[in-house]
Parts: sequence; structure tokens; C-alpha cells
Amino acid sequence: MRILAVSPTPTHPQDAGNRARIHALLSSLKAAGHAIHLCLLARENPSAATLAAMREAWDEVIEVPHDRAREARSLGELNALDDWILPEAEAAFTALAAREPGFDMILVEYVFLSRAFEVFPRHIPRVLDTHDIFAGRAERLAALGLENRFFATTEAEENRGLDRADLVLAIQAEEARELAGRTRAVVMTLGHLPWDDRPHLPPRESLGPVALGYLGSPNPLNTRALGRFLAALDPAALAVEGGEVVVAGAAARDLAPSPGLRPIGPVADADALYRQADLVVNPHEGGTGLKIKTVEALARGRPVIGTAEAFAGLPAEAPFHAAADAAELAGIARACVADPELRETVAAESARLAARYAAEVAGARATLASPAALARLLDRPRMLLVTDVPFWQARLGNHQRIAALAGAARMEMDLDLFYAAPLTPAECRAAQRAIGPRGRVFAAAPCAPADIPWGLTPFERARFDGAVFAALAAHLRRHPPHAMLVEYIRLSYLRRATQFPAPLTVLDTHDVMSLRAQNFRHFGREHFIRISTSEELQILDAFNLVLAIQPEEAAWLDRLLPGRVILAPHALPAIPRASGGPRAIPRIGFLGGDSPMNRDGLLWLLDQVWPAIVPLGAELHIAGGVCPSVPPGREGVVLHGEVADHHAFLAGLDIAVNPVFFGGGLKIKTVEYLAHGLPSVLTAEALFGIAGGNKRLTSTGSETGAYALAADRAEFVAELAALVRDAAARARMGAEAQAFARRHFGPRALDPAMRALAGLARGVTRPEPLSIVA
Repeated sequence: MRILAVSPTPTHPQDAGNRARIHALLSSLKAAGHAIHLCLLARENPSAATLAAMREAWDEVIEVPHDRAREARSLGELNALDDWILPEAEAAFTALAAREPGFDMILVEYVFLSRAFEVFPRHIPRVLDTHDIFAGRAERLAALGLENRFFATTEAEENRGLDRADLVLAIQAEEARELAGRTRAVVMTLGHLPWDDRPHLPPRESLGPVALGYLGSPNPLNTRALGRFLAALDPAALAVEGGEVVVAGAAARDLAPSPGLRPIGPVADADALYRQADLVVNPHEGGTGLKIKTVEALARGRPVIGTAEAFAGLPAEAPFHAAADAAELAGIARACVADPELRETVAAESARLAARYAAEVAGARATLASPAALARLLDRPRMLLVTDVPFWQARLGNHQRIAALAGAARMEMDLDLFYAAPLTPAECRAAQRAIGPRGRVFAAAPCAPADIPWGLTPFERARFDGAVFAALAAHLRRHPPHAMLVEYIRLSYLRRATQFPAPLTVLDTHDVMSLRAQNFRHFGREHFIRISTSEELQILDAFNLVLAIQPEEAAWLDRLLPGRVILAPHALPAIPRASGGPRAIPRIGFLGGDSPMNRDGLLWLLDQVWPAIVPLGAELHIAGGVCPSVPPGREGVVLHGEVADHHAFLAGLDIAVNPVFFGGGLKIKTVEYLAHGLPSVLTAEALFGIAGGNKRLTSTGSETGAYALAADRAEFVAELAALVRDAAARARMGAEAQAFARRHFGPRALDPAMRALAGLARGVTRPEPLSIVA
């Protein structure tokens, strides 16, 4: 392919993160045999040597004059999308579009240059490498007390630029998910690794102090984070403990040498620092995008510790890769200096992380470099999500589950929604936001009720709604999908609304409802769904595929429906650790809807456990629909009612509890507790489908674990009291909880299931849509 790359930034030398990113991306395309024609807007005034190096690297370099003094801010303190497109750039783009032979791909670096797409013929693939999210950038910096000195715009303006592309490249997965909710373009994650074939550096051998290395430019985010890290670390005290901090790059310019602190200033090659460092630290706070300094250190084989933001976009799981802030990272750094075994653990986990990430980046680069793979990526299957659950409200566990599944599905497929009831205009808009701009929202239109079709079970016939069935059948004739995903067994009768050739039919179980009903009956409760195991299996067998939310149910179902069960675990975004901290009165929390298991479990807690905890000076904060069932006048109990933001409520807690003792199925609130890094006391039922994280003793006699499992009242009281009394124990368990959640329920947990589903859906032949003649 002849690829035209449009960039405001030189590719040489690779002395800044964005330069290294563009250089690596173009180098990977060049290595695949493609010709690279670089159109460079000279806003950084490249030197003659820089231009010569680029001409040596690429097939052609087209330099376009650019005067930064003429860059506008036409939206007050913000930029309109095309503010930085000057007449010289317009003329250059027009001339390039007229070339013969033309180009086979247009690759634009940064959304503020997306105007370039519009002068080229529409059939040429348009690829936008975003680097970062610029909507809200100025506000994010202002919240940190920093001034925006680069491009910043509104969401509407940025979306307009994204929609100019066919394919949007996000530099990290979390940003890809956000962008997929904002643009009609296909979004793919393409991370960054430096284009460097040198072998990894060997481990540092030194008898001197344990060296913590930091490399950074003098931008305000770097200097602020480094200052907070050093203040919390106390280098002089670290020197006494046998450690030192080595600071390289221009971020060191205002630092003076002192005990435990050795600034070495700018280096021509980052290896000059890495050879002197036992560990690399990145205390980054704030900002978006991938942190290039983290990736480059990992790529050179150096162990790295950092904040969660420093590892954003990487499949990181360990607590030392997810510190809440620079101050917490300082504590981890001191522990690493003191403990050689911990340093070995950091090195091993950093190596595993680097290998996983390198494989991800290599796969994405290969897709972009292959015309056939790129065409397949852009020609996506369409899946219809069928549900009667208003999941966009995000109030209940089933809302969270369906929303997470929709978010993962839209990364692989074009997702439509058929809602089995009428929708108000406001509900339509909320649903549209949930499935993204590439999807379409349909509500059940009024129809004459259909007759009950053959092949339904007694359970399905009892729940059959003829009007909804007729509306879906009419919809499928007009808009046939490749796959149809039905949410929960109560709508399973809608599988019969399909026509021949039928789409791939998939049922998301959430729970095995017959087992759940048995669990309820064991505790003297009746579940609203009553079905035998044999009839439930008969219904599941009528679908092509079944999604199971947790491993035990997936294994059980796969034995009965071999080869037709996909494990689709719940997934949560990377969430900042709950604040906790030195509060005089520890806050214990429970979040739950108005269900029998929540009501009964909470009343048991209030009667049997809470009287033993109140004297310790803690508070119990309760939120959600369960609040009206709480008896009034309980000491130390604070009721919040329904809360608009579950994450904000959980972020204000120190400890979480889930005392439910019946119910069946995965408990979404338990997963949310873990993902927020909340130390939690949980019953066995609260942990249904979750295993491997219970508190235990290590070989050294210290306690570790992601949660505390309480088998009875005495254990619940003892575990909860221990956490109330010991802030350090809460911090340890909270860090382990978040690491456990990221391993099992992280942002990418659903990705394999959705990729498998998309792959199978591609093989389905769709009937021609019914033509509508007015």
C-alpha cells in the first residue's frame, strides 16, 4: 500500500512520547512492505538534521509550513476542531489528493488534523490515530491546578473529527471504549511499543543503594507528580534505609543532589537511566492517554512500579502497578527497597505484563498492516440485543451486567437494541448512548398479537406476549441481524420470531434460574421465576449458544450442552481505589436493591452483627432500594436511599459487607466492592462464583487476601471488627481486592467472549431485508 501519514510532529529524534509513538507506528507499516509518505506540518520547526533523518527513514517527506502564532482558539479558552488547519495545510492536502497514482490509506495523527480526510476520495480507508482524548482536557488540567498549553476542545467538536474517519485508533483500551460510545467510526486499540530490536537490559548488579529511577520531561503533570512522590518518600530517610532516587530528563532541572536523591538531568538514551536503576517508578497523576515512559521501561526489561494512572491502558493487575496516588506509591517504593523478595516479585510480574502487552500491540499492528484484515475489521457483523431491562439506568446488578456486555459487544460488532416495551424519547436517547452511535434503538411497536408458535415449552407459553412477539418478528424481517442475543430466559420464547435463514441465537443466562429457584425455596422464599431444571435445559438447548456469567455455571452447562457454552464474566472498568484514609470514624457500607435476599441479609447483619461493632465507633452506610426495609433508630446507621452514582458512594467507604445467605448467581455488588479496592467481609453466598481470594497466612506469618469469608456470625463479627480496628490491614486487603478484581473482572474480561461471538456471527448468512414500499 501507498500510505499517506499526516502529522504535526516529527518522527525523529524519538525524544518525546508522541514522536516515539508515530515513529513506531510508521515503522511497523514500513516493515510490512508499505510505502510511507509523511506529510509533516512543521509546527515544531524541525532542523535540517531532523528532516534528513526522516527522509532516510520514509519513502517521502512533504514539509508543510506552519506558523503556531496563527493557531486559533475560537471557542473561548477552547479550540474548534479545525482551528489549527491553516491555508498552507489546506493547499497541501488538496495537492496530495490530486496525485496520480493516489494513496491506498490516509493515516492522520491527532483529531485536530482530521480535516485532511475530507479532501480525499471516500473509498480510500481513513485511519485516525488519536493519541489522547481532547474533550475535557482543559478541565482535567484545571482540576489539577495546571494550565492547558496544547489543543483542547469540546466533546461535540471532537466527535465531529472522529466521525470523519473509518477507523479510529485509541492508544489504550479504556479510551477505546469511551470513543466507541461517541463515534460512528470503528474503534480499535493500538497501543505503543518503541520500535527497538535491542535485547532487554540485564538486571542491574550493584552493591550500592537500591536505585529507584525516574525519567520525565518538565511538563506540569510530571513535575507535580514527581514532587508529590518525593515529598511522601523522604529521600533522606530512604538513604538511611539503603535506597536512592535517580532522576533523569529535564524534570530533574530544579532538583539539587542530596542524600537519597541523585538528579542526572537529560540523557541521550533512556538506557543511561535504566542501567542505573533497580526499579523504575512512575507516580503519574491526572491526564489521559497511554504513559509512554511506563511502556518504554517495561519494553527495555526493567521492573516498574507506579500509580494506576501510570499503567492505564495496560493489562496490569498487581497492587504495585495500581497505586492510588503518588503518596501510596512512595510507600510501595520504600517496601521494595527494604524487601529483596518483593523486588523479585515486581520484576517477574513486570516481565509478564510486558510480554502480554507486546503480544497485544503486535496483533493490532498486524491488523492495520494487512489490507484483508483491515477490510474484515471494518466490515462488522450486526447483533441485535433483545431485552426488557432498562439497563441504561445502571441502578441494579442486572443493569450493570447488560451494560457491561453491550459495551464489550460494540467493540466487536455493530449493536442494535430491541426493547420489548415502549420507550419515551428520553429513554431512547439514554439507550442510544449505551449502545453507541453505530447502533440503532428500536422499541416494540404496537402490533396485533401473534398466535403462540409451535415448539415452546410450558414455561415459555405462560410468559408469551403475542404483541411483543409480532413486533420482533416484523423488526427481524426489516432489519435482519447476523446474531440475536436474548437477555434472560423469561424472553426465550422470542427465539421463535426469527425467519429462515435464522440469525445466530444466543441466550445470556445471568443465572441458572432453576437452581436459583431451588436456593430460594431452601430458605422458605419463592422466586418470581419458577422452572424445573429439565425444562430450563430444554430451552437452553434451543439456542445456538449460551452465555454463562461465572466459571462454575459455565462448566456445569458445558457438560450438558457441550461446545455451545461461552464464559462471559462480568466486567468493570478500571476504577480508582476507594479513598479510605485516616478517618476518625470508619465507614462500613452496603449497597443493594429491594430484593428478598438483600432485605433478609441486611436485617440479619443489623440484629446479629452490628450490636458488636457499634461500640468500636464505626458507622454503617446503606444505599439503594433496600433502605426502606431498615428498621428506624438503629445506632450508627446512615441511610442514603437510592444514589445516582454507585461509584461515588463506594468510593467514600472504608469497608464493605455483603451478608446475603441465599439467592444464587454472581453478586454484582461483591464484584463492585472488589473492583473499588474495598476490604470486604462476605458470606459464602456473596462469593458464589468467586474463588481464590480468601484471607490467608503467608509463609512469613503475615495475612494476605482480597476479602474475608465469614462462615457464621462469630466469624463475621471477628473479621469486621479486625478491619475496623486496623487501618493498615484495610489498606493491604484493599490493594489485594483491587488486584483480584482486575484479574477476574477487569475491563477486558468480556473481550474473549465477544470476539468469539463476533467470529461465529460473521459466518451467518443474513436474509435480504424486507423492502418497504410507501
